[in-house]
Order: sequence, then C-alpha cells, then structure tokens
Amino acid sequence: MPPPNHSHGLAPVPLAPVAVETPAAATRVDALFFLAVVGGAGWLVGIGVASAVDAGPGFWLLMAAAALVGAATLWRVGRVGLLLAGVAALALGGARLAAAQPHFDAGALAFYNGHAGVEVRGEVIAEPERSDTSLRLRVAARELVLDGQTRPVAGIVYVQTHRYPAVDYGATVSLRGDLDALESLGDDDFAAYLEQQGVYSVMEYPDVTVLATDGGSPVIRALLAIRARGRATLAAILPEPQASLLTGILLGDDSGLPRATGDAFKATGMTHLIAISGFNIALIVALLDRLIAPLLPRRTGALVIIVFLVFYTVLVGAAPSVVRAAIMGSAYLIGLRLLGRPTWALAGLFVAAFLMTLLNPNALWHLGFQLSFAATLGRLLCATPWSRQVDRGAEALLSPALARPVRRLLGEAVVVTLAAQVLVVPLLLYQFGRLSLASLPANLLVLPAQPAVMASGGVALGAGLLLPAVGRIVAVPAWLFLTYTLAVIDRLAAQPWASVPLHLSGSGLAAVYAAIGALTLLAMRDRDTGRTLAARLRLRPVPMAALGGAAVVVVLAVAWWTERPDGRLHVAFLDVGQGDAIFIQSPGGAQVLIDGGRYPSVLLDRLGEQMPFWDHSLDLVIATHPDDDHVAGLPEVVARYDVAQVITNGATADDAPAYAALLAGAAAVHVAAPGERID
Repeated sequence: MPPPNHSHGLAPVPLAPVAVETPAAATRVDALFFLAVVGGAGWLVGIGVASAVDAGPGFWLLMAAAALVGAATLWRVGRVGLLLAGVAALALGGARLAAAQPHFDAGALAFYNGHAGVEVRGEVIAEPERSDTSLRLRVAARELVLDGQTRPVAGIVYVQTHRYPAVDYGATVSLRGDLDALESLGDDDFAAYLEQQGVYSVMEYPDVTVLATDGGSPVIRALLAIRARGRATLAAILPEPQASLLTGILLGDDSGLPRATGDAFKATGMTHLIAISGFNIALIVALLDRLIAPLLPRRTGALVIIVFLVFYTVLVGAAPSVVRAAIMGSAYLIGLRLLGRPTWALAGLFVAAFLMTLLNPNALWHLGFQLSFAATLGRLLCATPWSRQVDRGAEALLSPALARPVRRLLGEAVVVTLAAQVLVVPLLLYQFGRLSLASLPANLLVLPAQPAVMASGGVALGAGLLLPAVGRIVAVPAWLFLTYTLAVIDRLAAQPWASVPLHLSGSGLAAVYAAIGALTLLAMRDRDTGRTLAARLRLRPVPMAALGGAAVVVVLAVAWWTERPDGRLHVAFLDVGQGDAIFIQSPGGAQVLIDGGRYPSVLLDRLGEQMPFWDHSLDLVIATHPDDDHVAGLPEVVARYDVAQVITNGATADDAPAYAALLAGAAAVHVAAPGERID
C-alpha cells in the first residue's frame, strides 16, 4: 500500500473515478462512485434543510419515494437520474433528522427539568471526564424520586461534581440535587453540543452516592482499563507536559494538558496534533500493513487491520475525526484488498459522513465533525492540482538541481498543509472570529516531526507496558521530538501576531466557500494525477539514521550536563495558580516538594520544568494541611512519581476528598512531630 500522505487522510488516491477493463464496466463503476458523492452530499444537505423546515418524517419520505421512482426510471438518461438520486438522498436525510427530534412526556427525564431536591438513579454510560477540580459524568437515568414518589424515567443527565471521590464508567449512582435544563449552564454553545449528543438535563454538584460498580459493557470496561493503563504508563515514563501531549496524540485524551499549553496550540492553529485524525489512522494502517504483509495473505491481513481500526476507534473515544478516518481507512482496504478495486477517496469521505449522520443526524452540527470533514475534503480536492502547479512553476523558474528540493519543500510542507486548511479556516473564522497567522509556520516546523513522535511514542508505550524501567529509556527519542514540538508551539504562540481577531458572517462564509469551489473546479480540469507526493519525498535511510542518531546523542549529553546536581541548594516557588507549591533540591540532588496547589495539571507541568526528564522520583512530599489549595494537586504526583515518603500534620481525611486520595495513593505516610529532624 502507498505510504501515508498528510495529517487529514489516508494515502493519496486518484480524484477521478478509476476506469477498469471494459468501457461498460468503467461506466458502471463511475456511476457508483458519483452516486456515493452525490448521494452523500444530498443526505447532508437534507439534514441541514430539515433543521430549518418544520415538516414531519412523512413529508420527507413521500418526497424521497417520488425522487427514487424518477431516478430508477431515468437512471440511464444523462445526468437526470443521478440528480434525482441526489434529491432522494436529500429527502431521506430530512426524514432522518425529523425522526430524531426528541419528544418529552412523563417518562422522559427532561420532563422534570426545573425541579429542586430530586433524586436520580442511573448508570454512568461514558468514561468520566476529569479536570483539575471537577468530574463530569453522563448518567442514563432509570428512576426519579420526586416528592417521595419513585417513577421510571429515561434520558441522559450531564453531571458536574467534585473530582474526588472518583466515579468510574459502569457505576450505578444516586444523584440528589436540582435537575435543570441546559440553559442553566450559561454556555449556549456547550448546551447546543450536549443537545446534539441527546442530553437535555443537567445536575451541578449534586450529592453523589455510588450504589454499584459492575455495570456497563464488559468490552468497554476492558477497553477503558487498557486506555487507563496506557495513560498511567506514559505518565510514568515521561515528564509533563510531554506525557499529556503524547497521551493526546496516541490515546485521544488531552485532559491532562495544562491550560496554557492548550491555549498555545489553539493560538497557533495546531490543535489537530492532539486530536486523533486521518494522519494517525493512515500511519497505523501503513505500519500494520508492513508488519502483517509477510505473515498473512492480503485479504486476511486487510480484515485484521480493519478489526484493529474498530478496536482503536473505540479505545480512543470514537471522536468524529477518528470515526471518519477509520471508515475511510476501512473503505480503502475493502475496495483495494477485498474487492480488488481501487477506491475513490472522495466517495469514501461521503460514505463516512453518511454513516456517522445516519447513526446521529445531529453529528452534522458537531464542530469536530465539520472541521474533520472540511479538512479532508480540502486536501482531496486541492492538494493534487496545487502540487502540480508548484511543480510546473519550479521547473520553469529554477534549474533542475534547485527545482527538486523546492518542489519537495513546497509540495508536502506548504501545499498539502494549505489544502487541508483551505476549507477549515473560513469555518474557524465564522465560529470563533480569530485568524491564526502562526498556523502555517507552525505546520511547516512541527508536522515533519510528527511521524517520529507517533513511532517513537508508540514504541515507548509498548515497552513501558511491559517493563516501565525499559520504557523510560526507550522514551528518550519521544521526549526529544515532543519537547521540540512544545518549544516551537510555545515560541510561536508568544508572538503578538500569532492570532488576530477576524470575524466572518454567515453570508461571508457562503461567499468564501463559493469562491473556493469555483477556483477548485478550474484547478481540477487537468485530471492527470501524476506521482504521489510521498513518492517524491524519498530519503536515504542509512545517512539519515546516522545523522539522527548523532543528533540524539548530542542533545542527551547536553541535557545530562545541564541537569546534573551542581552542589548548590535550589528552592523554586512554583506558580501553580491558587495555593502554594515549593520545590527544593539539595546540594546532593535530593528532592522535596512542599504542597501542590489546587490544579494537578499545572503542578505536573511546573515539576516537569524543574526536574530532568528522566527523573521520576521524589524523596519527600510534605502536605502541610488538608485544604484543597495546598493538596489537591498532590494525588497525581504520588500516582506518577516514585515518592519515597509523604509527611503530613496528622490531620484526618474527613470532608477532604483530595487529601484522602493523597493518603490512599502514598506508599508511606509519616506524621510529623515537634522537634523532629529529617535528614
């Protein structure tokens, strides 16, 4: 299979339908390809139209039936049959959205929104989302107790509660508090997002009681356990924020990233690095294909890869970008390996969009779905013609010796990046009203390192799962590439021009997309696909490996020299926001942490700045008293670092969940005594 191309899709394939042996067969295949695109586009447009038209499913189904009859009758008459098929798909999309509209009666949980002092009993149906200070749950309600009466209900309630004590997926819980509508959150965008997920009720900081812990799907529980072990392994073999960044890239969980780091990625337009998408899936397919090819027949190997893609998609949370990429990857393998026909990537994109919105038509309004779809569509439509223009310009203006490196640099690093962003940027301007001027230089500097990040990070994760001590050694290359990525992002985000305000109205968005469409049609007149960009980027493996190895040795030597104990006492007062945290390193290298502030991600990030990346131990952690602004950050420290001893003032853990979590996670706890000396 061809090597992967770029960050938003699989290996490049021809944009034009591929002809097969006979003209009749070619016509048949082309019709099917065009049907996928026209039908998929019609389906998406139908969902959009139905959101603005008050019509029931019956209206749309009658319209679809009439269009289908016309399409079947006129299928062989020019393009009329294809157009009617698109109209039928539009009507079916409208019917799907109309059928998905919620209906609230006395058996629906949302029927009781606005009631105070209720009890809701149900099951946690998704992996809890943890932040520095809170825990967010999605609970499928089964019973509601109101005014002493218990009644069966159905619906999902969004719950925001304290981070401790922990609540896991599959737990049966009792929630006592106020049941409110989503408007009580005070965030219209987030409320709309929850509605798209079928959530219409919210409870903020209710009293949570865990009644049982063995619910949910055993398969999902097993996958979440694997994901949790992966998170813990990366946290054990890498410092912060490198560990959280790699966790986002490999496992789709960026919740541990400090807010400042996340803001830097947003300012530079590089959040796609920490959101698993087509780039990740393409690399996985390419790697598995090379590993499996010598062992299994082509068809069997394709089935194995497809099964793994399904497993990986569920494991990392099944975000829209991951689902879309996994469906496209599977379509690629099915068409090429199982059916013996090359697939059309554009058709695969619309098939993926159809399947996702068939399951949940409201996914069309999910910003992640829109950005993923737009980025992939832009790359598929624009990358090839733009690259050809760059090639021709370089050959016309430059000598052959100079034209080749210019084509390499501009072709992959600039053209494909711009193609992936051309449909995304207008959408971002419409949604957020800001333009990231740092996006292009950030992509140019950071994207070339990302295959190495994924490869070295994946190897380190595998080694760490088997032997943590070995994983820390193997993780050194990953640390280098992650540190480089973070340094570039932080430096660019700090520039005053990194992000500037620029808003695009709805009509402006439509006008921009119309102009892009017209220019794209002009650029696609020449359908000669040429060679793939990946084939033009061949490098000599042996010299590059030697050069890379030498660079790694030099960087590690410098890092060790600068981070070794220097015979002096160092005291750092860490900026952890609310609360205190003091890091002390003795002249001989012993390390002490006094308190940890309120926010775990901030504390871990600050510790990563103070300690060498290979150092995962603390000699002493002192919790001066159990208030959250002093100890809420420490449970994550004892979970990620080898802490020899925790010293406390002897306070009990009553009504202090974070302090209780610290005591439960500590390997050894010592209560300080007056006059005691600690060496």
